[in-house]
Amino acid sequence: MNITEHKIIKVTTSKTGKYIKNFLMFLNNILILFRQNFKELMLFLLFCTVFSATATFFLKQLLLDAMMKVSGTTFIATVNWRTVFFHPASILLMLVFGIVITLFSLFEIAGLLHAFSMSQIGLDTNLTSMFMAGLRACKKALHPQNWLLMLFLLVLFPLTKVMPLSGSTFKLILPGFVNQTIDYTTSLSLLYNVIYFGLILFLTLYVFSINSFVMQKHSFIKSCKQSRKLVQGHFLETLLTFVFLTAILNFLINAVSSAVVVNAKEFISFVQRNKGNIVAKSDDVGTYTYVMRQILKSYISPVINNAAVTVLFYRYIEEKGDLRALSADTFKSAKSSTKMSISFIVVVTAFFLTAVFVLFNKYSFLYEDVSKPLVCAHRGDNVNAPENTLPAFELAASESLKWIELDVHQTSDGVIVCNHDSTIKRTAGQNMAIHDYTYAELSQYELGPWMPGNYEHVKMTTLREALELAKKTNMNVQVELKGHSKDPRFEENVLKVINETEMRDNVMIIAQDAKRLQRIKELDPEITKGYCMVIAVGNLNDIDYTDNITIEETNVTPELVREMHAQGKKVFCWTVDLDDTVQYLVSCGVDVIGTDNPMLISNAVEKADCKGGVARVFHIIMHIIATMDK
Repeated sequence: MNITEHKIIKVTTSKTGKYIKNFLMFLNNILILFRQNFKELMLFLLFCTVFSATATFFLKQLLLDAMMKVSGTTFIATVNWRTVFFHPASILLMLVFGIVITLFSLFEIAGLLHAFSMSQIGLDTNLTSMFMAGLRACKKALHPQNWLLMLFLLVLFPLTKVMPLSGSTFKLILPGFVNQTIDYTTSLSLLYNVIYFGLILFLTLYVFSINSFVMQKHSFIKSCKQSRKLVQGHFLETLLTFVFLTAILNFLINAVSSAVVVNAKEFISFVQRNKGNIVAKSDDVGTYTYVMRQILKSYISPVINNAAVTVLFYRYIEEKGDLRALSADTFKSAKSSTKMSISFIVVVTAFFLTAVFVLFNKYSFLYEDVSKPLVCAHRGDNVNAPENTLPAFELAASESLKWIELDVHQTSDGVIVCNHDSTIKRTAGQNMAIHDYTYAELSQYELGPWMPGNYEHVKMTTLREALELAKKTNMNVQVELKGHSKDPRFEENVLKVINETEMRDNVMIIAQDAKRLQRIKELDPEITKGYCMVIAVGNLNDIDYTDNITIEETNVTPELVREMHAQGKKVFCWTVDLDDTVQYLVSCGVDVIGTDNPMLISNAVEKADCKGGVARVFHIIMHIIATMDK
């Protein structure tokens, strides 16, 4: 080892040791901030969490109702969502909604920052002071020059799992099929990770913008500039500090969740003297551990992050000599009067009782038992065989499934074939548009040689072959109309195959394109139709060209299913490939669950609880909590 290498190692070791020392001091400072006003922090956070969650729920319903009213429609679905969401009045309503949700979040953050600032100088505070700090920040945020704050609090910070500052922020949840597409597509997954990492780097520069805005008399733009100034020279330290803090926090939350759930289950088993099934027992432990983890993470992470930001903010601002720029309001502590406390209790109690009354009336149907849904093999059992082929449909039949789903296109010579995409590039490696080639030409290519198993010679399957197999094995079929806009007599040819195979009573024709279903209704009003939707809100009975609905899993709600059943319509959901959402869908009362992995989902359905009442409400609430961080 030469002298240069020795010096590099010595400097690196010295800097690493210094960072570790600073990080341990940083963690200790966070604990000091918590100890000073712990009771007030927990009560304030509890109030913000309950109030914002309840208020957001009701406001979202009011927003959707108002958007439908101003756009002159009674429902929101795939066919009209652009008309509804891009109506000028709807855009204005969404902007107002976004401002209100942002204020909920800012109120919480400002109250926490006030308490931590008081702790920083060794003073006590109270709930009244935290409320006043939140209201001052909200009033300041309403000025047009500060509206950029909405982008940070409503979109940017919630998108990262490293720097969430508020549990009140409206959750941004991608639909399940979008997440699946990203996970299964290498280029999209890479792009997503690059954007995500870039967002973390960007927010590291502006992580103190909220502190500066709340604690100083700056506009938000000026606060962003000050944040960049404070981070200058500390960028890597700030980034690593939040990454390590998140890792430690997740480890502790997971450890606590596991310990609490396992010991609670063991205690209950001991009291009941019931050892139970070890597999079911492990499933329960896994489910409840995950739910408790989400509760703790949603409740604890934001307050820890606010404390962390406060510690670093004061340290950096002291280094810059800018402490005198802090607003006196930051350290203003209002007197807590008996009258104020009684008023607060009355308001909170009235709000809580009103919410309980409304929710009880709206969801009283949850006390009814539900039936177990059927499972539909989406594109056949495509986990174990090439999708949309006879082997995939045969596997589904061997698994005793009652439903399969397939997609259809039309070849240039009028043959209706099973394929999801408009080309066979993904399934056969050939960039050939189905509508440009004959069935004989397309049949030359193998669809499954890359899959494990004996699928080397699998060719494109026709709709006729699929329906004949379904008829022989007593399966029902969802036929999704894809096709090309220039396909001659596409709907007529699909109906012809269905009628010639005598399967019209066992087929439901589905489509995401409403015009396809409207055309089917014109040709054959009696055949069962299902409108395939990502979003479904409002009076869907006004969609007169569908008999049932099929909806993306993340948009299924118990009230939607209840309404559809009241109208005599069935609810099919897609595409459920993880068993952790099955219990929720069962509790919602869906009729059929579509999946790429039918054996996994069938097993989950079989184990699911179909009881109404407290059990059903519990499962739905647990699902909502479990999806908080997704």
